[in-house]
Amino acid sequence: KIDDFNDLIEKHESIISSKIKKETVKNTLFKDFNGSIKSLGAWGGDFVLACGQNNLKNYFKNKGFGISYSFNEIIK
Repeated sequence: KIDDFNDLIEKHESIISSKIKKETVKNTLFKDFNGSIKSLGAWGGDFVLACGQNNLKNYFKNKGFGISYSFNEIIK
């Protein structure tokens, strides 16, 4: 089911990208990310939903994004 979720994220990002004529945040900031990234803010990378393998916090920290929350932290 996670693969279906990732597919939907990528399809939605592609649709919005073409409508607003902006590259997706994954293509501009996170090309090497193994998973899907959905823009949730103003398409600048300030607020995203990431779905991928383990160690996501380390991935984003290494990219200079020190604040991140897991699914379980958000739904408390």
